[in-house]
This record gives sequence, C-alpha cells and structure tokens, in this order.
Amino acid sequence: MRRLAGLVFGLFFLSSAYADNKTTLHDFRFWSSPDRTRIVIDVDPGVRFSINQKNSQFTLGIRNAKILKDTYKKLFFTDQRIKKTRIKRDGTTYQFKFKLHGQYQIKSYTLKPNDKYRYNRLVIDLYDQKNQAIKAVKKPAIQQRATKIILIDPGHGGEDPGAIGYKHSKEKRITLSIAKKLAKKINATHGMRAILTRRGDYYVGLTKRIRIAQANKASLFVSIHADAVKSRRAHGASVYTLSERGGSTKFARRLETSQNTSDQFGVKQQSNNKDQYLNKILWDLSRKDRNTQSQKLGVKILEQLKKIGHLHKKIPQKAGFVVLKTPAIPSILVETAFISNPKEEQRLNNNKEQDKIANAIYQGIINFYK
Repeated sequence: MRRLAGLVFGLFFLSSAYADNKTTLHDFRFWSSPDRTRIVIDVDPGVRFSINQKNSQFTLGIRNAKILKDTYKKLFFTDQRIKKTRIKRDGTTYQFKFKLHGQYQIKSYTLKPNDKYRYNRLVIDLYDQKNQAIKAVKKPAIQQRATKIILIDPGHGGEDPGAIGYKHSKEKRITLSIAKKLAKKINATHGMRAILTRRGDYYVGLTKRIRIAQANKASLFVSIHADAVKSRRAHGASVYTLSERGGSTKFARRLETSQNTSDQFGVKQQSNNKDQYLNKILWDLSRKDRNTQSQKLGVKILEQLKKIGHLHKKIPQKAGFVVLKTPAIPSILVETAFISNPKEEQRLNNNKEQDKIANAIYQGIINFYK
C-alpha cells in the first residue's frame, strides 16, 4: 500500500513538474518587408519547436506550450505572404498553421535576451524565392548619369526599435518619418533622386544597407538617428563620420557599440570587423577622399542644424559605424536629437519639427554640392 501511495505521489509530482515546465509564449510580432515576412515569438529558454512546409502552407509546432490571453489575439496576422492563420492543439503541442499566398523559403533560429528584449525569441523568416537580390532603381542610362543619387538610411526598424524615449517613443518611427520628409524634398529637386534603405517598419541588415547604396550607385549616404543616454539633460544634434580606428571619444565608442550590434535584432550573428566584405571596404584606395568629403558634408549639415536648435557637438565626430563603411561614397550619420530628453522627445514627435530637421539636412546636402 505504501509502495502504491509512493508511486501515485511520484507520478503526481512528475506531472506537476511537467506542467510547471511549460514554455510560455509571451508575445507574437510580425514584420513585413519587400523581400520577407518575419515572425517573432517571445518564449522561455529551451523552446522545442518544429517546422513543416507543404506547398503553400507551413506548420509551426511548439511542444509543451501555453499561450497568454493577450498573446492569442496577436496571432491572426495577414500580409502579402500570409493569407490565413489557424491554431490547433494536439495534447501539449500547439500547431500554428499558416496558409500562404505562395511558396517561400523558410528559415528559423532563436535569439537570447538583450537590453531591448527580456525574453528569448524564436524568429521565423519567410523569404521570397524570386527577386531576393538587391535591386537598383531602373532609370534611363543618360538620365542616371546626370542624376545625383542620395541614399537615405532611416536607422533601425522592425524588431530593432532603436532608442526608447522617456515617454516610450521609438527611434525607428521617428527616423523613418524624417527620412521620408527628406526624400520628398530631394525628389522635388532637379538632378537629384532619393532612395530609402527601408520604407516601412522592418529591419534591414547593416551591410545590406551598404549594398543598397552600391547597387544604386549612390553619390551620398545619410543615416538618420536619434540618440539616448541615461541623463535626461543631454540635448542637441550631432553628425558622425567614419573612424576606421573606432570612436574618437568615450561617448562615440558607446554609441558605435550600440549601433553596430543592432544586427542582433535582424540576424543570428552580429557584424564584426573580421567580415571579409567590410575588410575590403576598409582597404579601398579611395577611402581618403571619401573621408574628406564626408567631413565636408557633415560640416554643411551642422551649419543648418545649428539654425533650428542646439548642437551637442559643433564639429563632426568620428566613430566606427558599420553603415558608414561605404567605399568611395561620402557617408555621415546624423543624430538629430536626444530622444531620452523629454523636451527633445516631444520635438522629435512633432510633425513641423521633423520637417525642420529634414529641411536642415536637405539644405546641408544642397550646400555640399555647390
């Protein structure tokens, strides 16, 4: 009898422990970009999952899982690739069945928590099987030679929110809004054309941003950001150019570390200076002229930013930002203001102020070409 009681107690203990070890699905997020749809699920460590693809459908199975009530509501997402989502529970396994508009290449991996995300993340990407290569904007050959192509890079995007303001504003949204306003001004100017590295809320890898500039034969590269620090008093705009040796100040080194590791939001491995592609860029014979022209561009833009607000740094600073390592293309990174400063956060969210910032950058570019 004691043995039976012990066995029953043991089974009860095991079943209770098993129930307690369930993987909680804390959140679902979806991001759509021109070449892929990304599914991100916040999960507990050690998530066990499987992916089965058949024709225009794929099934994601997560073993021993439980879904929070608020999470469940976010599952039913549709876009140009996902037609419909169904959920089926098979014992302790949840089956998420995604009916698709076509056949796509599916990749999946997990990411560890970081300073922006407290949970582990299961990432699933649906890639278009065709036209995955970076494309250049098609224009007549004669017109293309006469047109100055300005590559505008709105910082962050998608799973990478960038800096978070005091009132929870996200850098990625502000940079995209300012970038679109800047692009509109450039496209209204004869002999100039603007191209954005992203046009929506999705992530573009750091080196891919460089390749977009090269594919379109850009003559300038302008990356737009909004910084954040612990102190709410820090304020003003800054402009950075490339330093092949790393940041020239402690503040610049902190900033470049933050920006260069943002690929942890978009790919499994972080970018680093051992990348052969980046090494080739660093040894480009035209880098000296590029750096000189970048400095000149930075000065012209700071002159305009000074007219509409405070400058955090009066001269261009140097840092080893990956996105600035474009061969033979003058490249700068503009920190428009401090989103961590409550007053500047309010300003960055104001439509008229965004237009002023975009116009200052635009006038700086115009003066650079004079």
